[in-house]
Amino acid sequence: MAAGEAEGAGHARYTYRLRVSATARVGLEGEWGRCRWVWNECVARSKKAHTEGEACGPARLDRMLTRARAVTSWLAAGASVPQ
Repeated sequence: MAAGEAEGAGHARYTYRLRVSATARVGLEGEWGRCRWVWNECVARSKKAHTEGEACGPARLDRMLTRARAVTSWLAAGASVPQ
């Protein structure tokens, strides 16, 4: 018997459905779009740095995000934590 399994214990699965208002949906989709843009920029910059033999770690990407948020109002409109 594996650690943490009790004899005769079953498994339960729970399914939840999140229903949001139209306003919340617009906000979530906007945040998702900003996060996707940040992700794509980080991937592109990391690939470029790798091909050029540069170091490009989390600290450098974080500084790039801070600069991008300072000059891009639609990016700054979102939350910085998920970005």
